[in-house]
Amino acid sequence: MRFLGMAGFYRKFCPNFSSVVGPLTNLLQKRVNFAWTNDCDESFKKIKCVLMNSPVLSAPNFDKQFKLTVDASDVGIGAALFQENDDGVDRVVCYFSKKLTKCQKNYSTIEKECLALLLALQHFDVYLNVTLHPILVYTDHNPLTFLHKMSNKNQRLTRWSLLLQEY
Repeated sequence: MRFLGMAGFYRKFCPNFSSVVGPLTNLLQKRVNFAWTNDCDESFKKIKCVLMNSPVLSAPNFDKQFKLTVDASDVGIGAALFQENDDGVDRVVCYFSKKLTKCQKNYSTIEKECLALLLALQHFDVYLNVTLHPILVYTDHNPLTFLHKMSNKNQRLTRWSLLLQEY
């Protein structure tokens, strides 16, 4: 538990943190037998490796455009905020990841991807609301790009698309 607390302190510097530590956090749930499996061992080794080898982050430059990449899986969601440096190379400013709840795991793919986008924008709001430049969003889920044009959205997607209009 102490290890996860220490590792969690550095979560914004680690890509896909929630997905990597998922097997370990599952052990901490109530009414779950503590059984150290191969998945737990792999998770422990991966998080140690990630903490030792995380990329150097760049300080945000609010005079430049931000780029946001988002992705969702059956386990969690993740995002990375980038900015182009003076050499034209994208540098990571910050990471975000979150393990999906039991209910969120039942969402459709477009709902998971939309949730990833919404939570990432809310998480990085302190950076994104200061800049005057538009935010470039990259996703591997093409239907998400047509969210504003969809005519048969469910209530959840409608609510989220209204929240996304702020950005």
